[in-house]
Order: sequence, then C-alpha cells, then structure tokens
Amino acid sequence: MGNQSSKKQINPKTIADLRSHIDVEFSKDEIQDWYKDFRQYLRHGETELDKTAFIKVYNSLFYGDASEFAEQVFRTFDHNGNNSVDFKEFILGLCLSGSENAEKKIKWAFNMYDIDQDGYITTEEMTHILKAICKMTGSKIPHEFNSPEDMTEKIFKILDKNSDNRISQQEFIEGADKVQILVDILQCNPDS
Repeated sequence: MGNQSSKKQINPKTIADLRSHIDVEFSKDEIQDWYKDFRQYLRHGETELDKTAFIKVYNSLFYGDASEFAEQVFRTFDHNGNNSVDFKEFILGLCLSGSENAEKKIKWAFNMYDIDQDGYITTEEMTHILKAICKMTGSKIPHEFNSPEDMTEKIFKILDKNSDNRISQQEFIEGADKVQILVDILQCNPDS
C-alpha cells in the first residue's frame, strides 16, 4: 500500500498520446485528475469501465436517476463497441461532448439522440433522451415546452425538412442553430 499514489498516476506517454489527439483539449494536469477520478470507479484489477460502473459514475454526479441517460452516454463513449470504456475513450468522450467546437458538439449530440445508430433520429428516440435528462436532473424541460413529447414535436417541425418523420444528421446539423436547446440540454450540469 505504500506505493498506492503511484498506482493512480497515468503513464506520461499515455498523456502525451492523448494530448496529441486532435479532439483532446485537456492539459496534462487535467488528464491526470480525470485519471484519478476514472480509477476510483474501476473494479480491482480492471482497466476499463463496464456499463454498470459507468452508470454508477453518473449516478454519483446527479440527484436524480441518471441510469437511462448514462446508458446513452456510455454508447457514445464506447468507440470500439466492446461494451466497456477505457481511459482513452473516456477522455475522448468528455472532450467531444464538452467541445468548444460547435461542429464536433453537434455531431456528438446527433449520436446521442440516434439511439439505434441508423443515421436518423426518430420522435421516440428524441423523446426517450429528453425524458432521461428530466429524470436525471429532476428538472423540467424549458418553459416554452409543455412536456418532452411537446418539445420533440415542435423540434421535429423545425428540423424534419422532408417530413419523413425522422431527422437525418444533415437536417440536424443544418437546423442546430435554430434549436440550440437540443445540444445545450445534453450538457446537464449536476450543480444546477
């Protein structure tokens, strides 16, 4: 146990590799801090978070039940589809979801709403995500909407240009500035 602090240090080469990745916007110290936080949720001997551990992380951050929302975030972080999130995927996911680059953030948001990853967002998918956010944060949706279903319906009227009852990534990107709330609401702030 005397060497426990070194176990929580990330390899300097790993930090350099992460910082060289175009999507990573964190400093060395921030990566190290995230690594310490990441490690505390790992089971003994594990190096990756499974879905259960990932959901536990989110449930520790919010007052409400974050399970459904965390499951969707997990899906977008698990880049290689192996049902676990390693530290690199974790950092890349954090950077994409919180990116200052509008295009990256919009594409990540589209992937959050496109639950079945078929390239389209349906009303069911959007409503599911909006309900999960409300459940997690314990908050209501923005005051201009009556319910997650109402919000979905109004957003579809704006974004679904060809009226096929689904939103393509192109429609989402082109209309994102008209309904910025769709991207902003995914930035659930546990402190609010």
